Amino acid sequence: MLRLIASFLLLSALAVSTAVAQSYYRWVDDSGEVHYGQSVPPEYAAYGYERLGPDGTVRERVEPQLSPEEIAERRQQRAEQERREAEERNQETRDRMLLATYGSEEDLRDAMKMQLQGLESQRASTRMAVELVENRFETQIGRAARLSREGRPVPGRLQESIEETRTELRRLRADLDRLDEREAQTRERFMADLARYRELTDTGGDGSDGG
Repeated sequence: MLRLIASFLLLSALAVSTAVAQSYYRWVDDSGEVHYGQSVPPEYAAYGYERLGPDGTVRERVEPQLSPEEIAERRQQRAEQERREAEERNQETRDRMLLATYGSEEDLRDAMKMQLQGLESQRASTRMAVELVENRFETQIGRAARLSREGRPVPGRLQESIEETRTELRRLRADLDRLDEREAQTRERFMADLARYRELTDTGGDGSDGG
């Protein structure tokens, strides 16, 4: 009889152990996303979680140890920490690339000059295009004005050409503005890289930063 009772207790314990082993958990992370797994990560246990049975039913619900305000604050703190860590990793990567790309401050300045020269070349070509289109536009406008003075209708094709030329002129002038912006951004980026390069190499420079 005792042996039968012992066997029953052993089977019961095994059944409970198997049921627990088959359980899994549901919890929410800092972003509010629901996760499932065999265990709850320690950093999310204070938010509350549920233990689910093999059939998906809730077997146990553990209430949050923190208030909603505390949870929100902790999530914000962790998000800020992750942002700072990501920025530090990005900075380390940029620093490695900066040191690998340039062997000296002079190399960095030469690279800036080359990019600025490339932008100036584009600007010169665009200015020439603007001048040509302006001349064409003035010719078209003059022709249309002459026809109007003579009391003759302006052909539809000429009107379309005037509008197309006006649109092209606006685009080219916008291209010039964008080139100016790119030049300013290029100078700013290289000046920042130069300052960072000096920090990493512990050099003071010679003051010739104008490019």
